[in-house]
Amino acid sequence: MFNLDAIRVPSKYPGKKYFKGPKVGQLSGNPLGKNPGDVWIFPNVKNNHVEKTIHPCQFPIELVERLVLGLTDMRDSVFDPYMGVGSSVIAALKNNRAGYGCDVVQKYVDIAWKRVHALRAGALRTRPMNMPVYDPKLPNGGHR
Repeated sequence: MFNLDAIRVPSKYPGKKYFKGPKVGQLSGNPLGKNPGDVWIFPNVKNNHVEKTIHPCQFPIELVERLVLGLTDMRDSVFDPYMGVGSSVIAALKNNRAGYGCDVVQKYVDIAWKRVHALRAGALRTRPMNMPVYDPKLPNGGHR
């Protein structure tokens, strides 16, 4: 099972239609977007990233969110045996899955719990999925 529609990315030319042949006038691409490429681009979780905690090698929720959406169905369970500060658990919970995790470092587990509670309270800041890393149309390319 692979849920491609859940992780499609916006098409470069969203209303493009065939202009000749038997499909003239029909959309030439999927209206839900195109298949994601082989390379997924998002920023590292560094000092100025909205999700940054004290974990030395934290990864963005967006990374796991794509995997959760593509590889699980709603109400499935996601287990991360090395959860660190809980990015994979949060990605699961954000998308109506059950999230389970464990870690040997208690302070990371404590941070994960705080992040889960902040998510449930609507106070957890996360980077939106599919947000461009650099957008030349925004002032300063969208960087802070």
